[in-house]
Amino acid sequence: MPTTEGLLFGRRRDRAVGLVVGFAGAVTLALVAAFVAESVGATTASALTDRLLPLLVFYAPGPLAAAGAYARCGGPACLAVGVVPAAVLGGFVLLGTVVGVPGVNGGNPAIGDVTVSFAAIGVTSAFVGYCAGVTAVLAADLLGFGSGDGDEDASPEGDE
Repeated sequence: MPTTEGLLFGRRRDRAVGLVVGFAGAVTLALVAAFVAESVGATTASALTDRLLPLLVFYAPGPLAAAGAYARCGGPACLAVGVVPAAVLGGFVLLGTVVGVPGVNGGNPAIGDVTVSFAAIGVTSAFVGYCAGVTAVLAADLLGFGSGDGDEDASPEGDE
């Protein structure tokens, strides 16, 4: 039962928060770098961010969710990783529209569709990654080298 609780709800909140916040920081940094490189006209930096941003937005949530599940960060944190790219994009567009940054068009009705599409793709990828991580944990426990939750400080029950 502790393994199931650890996989579903998480046992390591500091790792779960670090996973989500760290990924949000990486996506934000890549998005701002892409915007600045495009605004300045730096072709090398723009080419780099054109390859890095899709990697972070579309491909990273699955493996990060799998790693989070293996580290027993919990389902909510692993699925939140999938929403991060959409939330960062929506926040970037909202902030750019409110502040009035040229080149950020929040009045375009398609931006809402793009944000929802990013969220759907990210959550789907994160769910598949979470399932893969849970499968890996259960297989490792079944084979005997997963050793439960990994809570070294937890005392076994019945110990008095």
